[in-house]
Amino acid sequence: MTFDPASYEFSQPTGPAPIRASTVLPARRENIELRTEDGHTLVGELALPESGQVTATLITLHPLPTHGGFMDSHVYRKASYRLPALAGVAVLRFNTRGTESPRGTSAGSFEEGIGERQDVEAAVRFAVERQLPNRWLVGWSFGTELAL
Repeated sequence: MTFDPASYEFSQPTGPAPIRASTVLPARRENIELRTEDGHTLVGELALPESGQVTATLITLHPLPTHGGFMDSHVYRKASYRLPALAGVAVLRFNTRGTESPRGTSAGSFEEGIGERQDVEAAVRFAVERQLPNRWLVGWSFGTELAL
C-alpha cells in the first residue's frame, strides 16, 4: 500500500496562530531617550505588556557595535515582540553611545566598553525611575562585558 497525499484530509489547527520568525504580538511600545551622566542622549524602546502587571524587566545590552551589534539585533527585537504578551515581561532596548539603528543614532562614539558603563547606568536608572520590577541585565557578546 502506498500513501496518496491527494487523498489525505488535512485538518486546520484550532486556537491561536503559531508564532513565526516575524510574529509581533500586542504590546505598548514607547520610543525612549536615556540621558547619561556625561551628557549623551541614547535612543531606545520600551515594550510593556498591553495590560496586566509587569512580572520582570529585561534591560538588554547589544553585541559589539563595531561589528553590527545594535538594539535591533534579532534576539532582542524578537524578545520585545513577544515577551510582553507571552510572559508580562518588559523589554528595554537601547543603542549604546555612537550606535546606529532604524530607531536612530545615540550620541557619542564607541569607547571600547569604558564609557558605555554610563550607558548601562542610564538604562538602569530609567528602569528604576519608571518603577519597572525585577530588573535583569541581559548581555549578548559585547553586552555581556557591559553587564559584568
